Amino acid sequence: MSQLIRQACQLRFEAHEFVEFFGVISPLDEETCSYSYEVERDGLRLLFTVFPLDGGVYTSIYRSGIPEPIVTSRLEGCTHSRFVDRGTLRCLEIGRPERPTSETSGPLVWGLRLFVKPHFRVEFISENSRS
Repeated sequence: MSQLIRQACQLRFEAHEFVEFFGVISPLDEETCSYSYEVERDGLRLLFTVFPLDGGVYTSIYRSGIPEPIVTSRLEGCTHSRFVDRGTLRCLEIGRPERPTSETSGPLVWGLRLFVKPHFRVEFISENSRS
């Protein structure tokens, strides 16, 4: 992604951190200006797509043999992403803080927390569930 477009993105993230977390490389889809990460584990397939320009984050989990996702989430307007250690597990937190800020360590009041190891787990973040 060019530097000029990168500066216009609502959601800022480092692609190399996503590659490390998901264990797969996602080239930029220039048509949709998105990155998609697809991981399979234990009969489940996780599809995680990020649209940096408008902050869209789409998450779907599929079970083998079932065409529709068994879990789906479509977040719009995400501004922050970070990787956090929660106990012995590493997760991706993505969403929005209470007030606009460039600080990345403040609590998110809305979004999701995604784990991919040792298995898939999605936790939704809302003001009432901050922890």
